[in-house]
Amino acid sequence: MGTVLVTGATGFVGGRIARRLAARGDDVVAVVRSPSDELDALDVEQRIVPLGDLEGLQQAGRRASAVVHAAATAGPDHATAHAVNVDGTQAVAGAALLAGQRLIHISTTSVYDLAATGDREVREDDPLVARDGEAPPTSSSGSAYATTKAAAEDVVTLAIRNGLVGTILRPPAVLGAGPTSTWGTRVPARIRDGQAPAIRPESTFGWVHVEDLVDAVVAALDADAEVVRGLTANVVGGHVTFGDYRDAVVAFLGQVPDTAPEPGPIWRGRYATVNLTATLDVRPSRSFDAAMAEIADSWQGGTPRG
Repeated sequence: MGTVLVTGATGFVGGRIARRLAARGDDVVAVVRSPSDELDALDVEQRIVPLGDLEGLQQAGRRASAVVHAAATAGPDHATAHAVNVDGTQAVAGAALLAGQRLIHISTTSVYDLAATGDREVREDDPLVARDGEAPPTSSSGSAYATTKAAAEDVVTLAIRNGLVGTILRPPAVLGAGPTSTWGTRVPARIRDGQAPAIRPESTFGWVHVEDLVDAVVAALDADAEVVRGLTANVVGGHVTFGDYRDAVVAFLGQVPDTAPEPGPIWRGRYATVNLTATLDVRPSRSFDAAMAEIADSWQGGTPRG
């Protein structure tokens, strides 16, 4: 038990992390833009600090021995994504390095250059997308989210070289119910409204249940420093196709507009999880069907319950 600073704690992933840490007896300090009643109910201390405020982050985390950086954004434009994902990570990593704190950075498998890797098993040392951030947001590999998250990893890696005990975790689509869940609420709402993502139905859909991702975060917090210093691990529960995911969503939404994705490449690869199992001894166990059942239960009459 100890004190852990969590960014993004009012979001889906960060909120689940804060809840788990509080439940096991850790003192949790959440860096937020505005206070949350749910975090209050968990007895989580909330500090309103801009993500890029180095001094503010140092003050908020003065009692913390570790930081979990879960804050991120997909846009709406490259400038916003860069400010949050890159500049924000620069401040978080800098504050952790100066304070001698462990950092667990939540990244994404979207950072991989899938055009370069091709249809095979993607490992953590495979190439990442270009960091220029100017590619159009027509696919995971060219989006502002992907390019700025890759640049954020560069920031963390540099801090590790300078002495930070840092770990990078890369989940794919994170499944689970929650009002801010991308794949549990936001994408189903887009499918309902005839605005499904432009992903080919045959393409691989890597996924992980949010609680399995939290298992990996906790394991990285608890492991010996030298075990996790510089570790990068894909945190993946399994692989289906995007068509399988869409069909599961349609099953609880009912009839939806028949919208075809824009032309684009089909990726049929997989993500390796050797680092996750061999180093952290984490083996995701929640099934795709169970995850989608949880999401379905959070929807009623075509509208998600908050």
